[in-house]
Amino acid sequence: MDILLAVSLPFFALIFGGYAAARFDVLAPPAVVGLNSFVFWCALPAMLFMKVSQAPHAVVAWPFLAAYTGCGLVLYAASMAAGRMLFPGRPGEHGIQAMTMAYGNVGYIGVPLTIAVFGDQAALPAALVVALDTTLYIGLTTAILEASARSHPSWLAIARHALGRIANSPLLIAIAVGFAWRASGIPLPKVIAAFGDLLAAAAAPCALFALGANLVGAPITARFGRIALLVTAKLIVLPLMVWLAARYIFALDPFLTAIAVILATLPTAANVFVLARTYDAEAELTASAILVSTAVAVLTVSVALAMLVSK
Repeated sequence: MDILLAVSLPFFALIFGGYAAARFDVLAPPAVVGLNSFVFWCALPAMLFMKVSQAPHAVVAWPFLAAYTGCGLVLYAASMAAGRMLFPGRPGEHGIQAMTMAYGNVGYIGVPLTIAVFGDQAALPAALVVALDTTLYIGLTTAILEASARSHPSWLAIARHALGRIANSPLLIAIAVGFAWRASGIPLPKVIAAFGDLLAAAAAPCALFALGANLVGAPITARFGRIALLVTAKLIVLPLMVWLAARYIFALDPFLTAIAVILATLPTAANVFVLARTYDAEAELTASAILVSTAVAVLTVSVALAMLVSK
């Protein structure tokens, strides 16, 4: 119970606080845009760089990534296959729905949440998940959307668009620079460390507040069955798959198992809606799924924390 009161509920209270602030015009739309830019380009990259570059020595085994991202890719592939059988001729929409099921909001919620629960030793596993998932899901789904949007697609053009979206991510750049600095063994100068710590401290509250503000105006479409399916797959099926894989297939230690399962219980990432809107592929359905999954994740995250951490 203590972990729920100290971590889970305050985290989601910030999300719903951001929603309320934007809903009642305390945050005007231009302010929400500015807050998003600050979080995405400044605060979160600073936090990722600082945590990764100064993380305690830890070996994150490939089985951890296989248990987490591997299960996500299995779910992604199963969704694509089911979509092709039930709704042929719509691979772009299938890709968006598959990404909605598999790609969680690890950047805005997962990294600060796991660090708050487990300390700085959780920074490397969470950062690796951000890097791998962002590369795989954004790259793969962009490629599918590009191929669907062109009658005679050029594989070179498809690859260029996919790699461009990956390379432009400040979160990936911050993680890569953080790992490089950590590998160099050079201590951060005190001025840079103090500046980075101040900026990183703003990441968690601002990211959660911005996430809530972004949910204002997200429609709840009439396709309740499809929304329920997407949210159930993301918040229940994927965590169960990850738990089974982590415990019984890869035999991860309890620390990495807990991180993997908690990350799997997170709601769908907002990046999915950005892709859906850009390519006009199930944008309203995706927005609805993100809104509903964020609300329901209060329960899934709290249950995972209660089962895996508070013992």
